[in-house]
Amino acid sequence: MIKPILLTLALLTFKTSLASALPHTNPTSTPLTFALIGDQPYGAFFVPSTDKVIQAVNSRPDVQWVLHVGDIKGGGERCDNDLLKARIAQLNQSQKPLYYTPGDNEWTDCHRDSNGNYNSQERLAFLRKIAFAKPQSLGQHPAPVLQQNKQFPENAMWRIGNTLFVTLNVPGSNNDLEAPASRKESPEAIEASYLSRERANEQWLQKAAGEFNKESPPTETVIAMQANPLDGSGGGWLGKLLNTPNGYASIMKAIAGYVDATQRPVLLAHGDTHRFVFDQPDLSRFDPSFKHPELFHRVEGWGHPFYNEWVRITVRSGQESPFNAESVSIQTGP
Repeated sequence: MIKPILLTLALLTFKTSLASALPHTNPTSTPLTFALIGDQPYGAFFVPSTDKVIQAVNSRPDVQWVLHVGDIKGGGERCDNDLLKARIAQLNQSQKPLYYTPGDNEWTDCHRDSNGNYNSQERLAFLRKIAFAKPQSLGQHPAPVLQQNKQFPENAMWRIGNTLFVTLNVPGSNNDLEAPASRKESPEAIEASYLSRERANEQWLQKAAGEFNKESPPTETVIAMQANPLDGSGGGWLGKLLNTPNGYASIMKAIAGYVDATQRPVLLAHGDTHRFVFDQPDLSRFDPSFKHPELFHRVEGWGHPFYNEWVRITVRSGQESPFNAESVSIQTGP
C-alpha cells in the first residue's frame, strides 16, 4: 500500500539548497498570453495535424510561448528511439519557446506489447536525454528554466513578470501506479519509483513556495502536469473496487497545501482527457483542511482527435482572479 508522503509547505522555514538562480524575464507586453496544447499527435497519420496547430500558434503575435502538457505519441505507438526523437523535433518547430512536461504515452505506458515491451524507467531516462538535456525550453528560440536536478530535469521552474511557472512529472495511468502483467516489474519496484518521483515533485513545490518569501514575490502560480488528477484516472470506481490506491492523492494534497501556504491564485494546467475545461474544482476531497478554494483554478487543453482547437490562456498578474482561458479554432478553409 502506498503511504502518504506529503511534505510540509512552510514558507517561513523553507531554505533552498539549489545555488542556481530562478530565470526571471520581464514581459515585453502585458497581460501574459500563452497557448496550451497536448495529447497529440496520436499516430503518424495525425502528425500533419499537430504541425498545423504549431503553425497556427506561430502565426499569432499575441501568443508569447507554448505549453505542451505531454502525450506526444499515441497509446498504441511504439516507444522507439527514432519516434520519440521525431516527436521532440516536431515540438522544436515552434517559433516561440515551447515548455513541455512528459505524459504517460511516452514513458509510463511503454511496457505495453504494442509499445515495444520497454522498461518504463529506461524510456523516461531516454526522454530526459533528448528533451531535457539543457536548462531551457524547446522551440527555435528556447527560454531558460531552472531544472530541479540531474535526476529530475523535467521538473522546471521559471518566472515571467510576476507569474511563477512550475512543471511536475505527473503522468496519466494513475501516476505510473498501474501494474499489468506486461510491465514485468515487482510491486516493490513500482512503488519505489513512484515514491522517489513523488518526493521530488513535492520538494519542487516546496522550492516554488519559497519564492513567495523573497523580496518582490510572485503574485500567482501556474502549475503544469500531464495527468488529469481531478476527474480522469486515479483510482475511480474501478480502483475502489480493486482497492487500488489513488496515485494522485499525495500530489493533490501537496498542491492544496501550496495554495494555502502562498495564499495567492494557482492555475493547474493539464491534459490527459482531451477536452477543454476551465473551472474551479474543490480540493477538499484531497485535503479536508483546505482553506482557500477560491484561489484554485484548473484548465485542461484540447487533445486527440480535436486538432482544430487550442487553448489561449491569459494571465493578468496581481488581480484577484488573474486567469482566463478560451478555446481558439484553427481556420481550415479560406
